[in-house]
Amino acid sequence: MSDDYPEVNEEDFTKLTIEKQPHQLIENRIIELGGGGVGGTKFKNEMMKYAGWSGDRLTSFAKDPKKAAAAFNKIRNVITDCSNADDLRSKIDPRMS
Repeated sequence: MSDDYPEVNEEDFTKLTIEKQPHQLIENRIIELGGGGVGGTKFKNEMMKYAGWSGDRLTSFAKDPKKAAAAFNKIRNVITDCSNADDLRSKIDPRMS
């Protein structure tokens, strides 16, 4: 269920807080599903691209918070049903449809 992760809002990308923002929790889970480390980060970048994020790996999500929030929320809606990278990829990557 997407209830495991709070909805990502545009202002989350510019909010300063001690607690992790919803998108950071989702990012961590994507990286974990992708195997962690550099490979997990590459997997996260790939999944964000397929979810609708058009920035590269160095582009801040604050540059286009509307598009970033939409991409994270697309992943948020399916990620709790995923136990590995292939599960997430099959739900996000349009080539897998």
